[in-house]
Amino acid sequence: MSTAHRPTWDPAQAKDVKSGSRQYSSRDMASQTKLKFRQPGQTSVGDVKKRDLRTDLLLAEHEAKNKKRKAAGQDPLPLPPALAALTSNATPVAAIENGPSEEEDPASKRQKMLQEALELDRDDDDDDAKVQDKGKGKATADDMKAREVSEGKARDLEEEIATRNPLLNLEAALGQGSKSGKPGTFAVKKRWDDDVIFKNQAVNSSDSPNGQFVNDLLRTEFHRKFMAKFIK
Repeated sequence: MSTAHRPTWDPAQAKDVKSGSRQYSSRDMASQTKLKFRQPGQTSVGDVKKRDLRTDLLLAEHEAKNKKRKAAGQDPLPLPPALAALTSNATPVAAIENGPSEEEDPASKRQKMLQEALELDRDDDDDDAKVQDKGKGKATADDMKAREVSEGKARDLEEEIATRNPLLNLEAALGQGSKSGKPGTFAVKKRWDDDVIFKNQAVNSSDSPNGQFVNDLLRTEFHRKFMAKFIK
């Protein structure tokens, strides 16, 4: 006997679980559990403090001016005395401001900075030269392709002019071409679809008694010719 119809006097009650559910997905777990800090040489705070940003800015402006002059076909400007003094033991701030320096950098670091700036300039020049070479090569290839296309069109036009007219087609006249029906004649071979029922249906409409088109396959001119040619 089923007791599904009977009321529930003591319903199920939830338990008091303080820890909560311990089931969780692997996608909910933290993938990065450690903080990543900038390493030396990755533009950290210490690296930025050690750099002389004003000197870098002046060097970049000087290199940009020389690049523009080079593009215009002019000679590059020499380094100003303040920037030229960077290669010596004098500090950049003292050389530029002609006063006591607040922060001194080793000469090797200054030379390294200058070398890096020059190398970047050389890389830019090399990239520009490569781009120009690629552009010239592409232009040459495009010109050759266009020339080949024009030559091919001219060749096709000459061939069409020479072979379109049966009287001017020497191959058909000598019986050497595929268009000639008989050797040594000017006859042009018919196409395989010249004599079909669904081609030029209204050409012979004047042959009908009333001069109208006959829309009946058994009374068409093609059917009569076919029967006379193959059946009779």
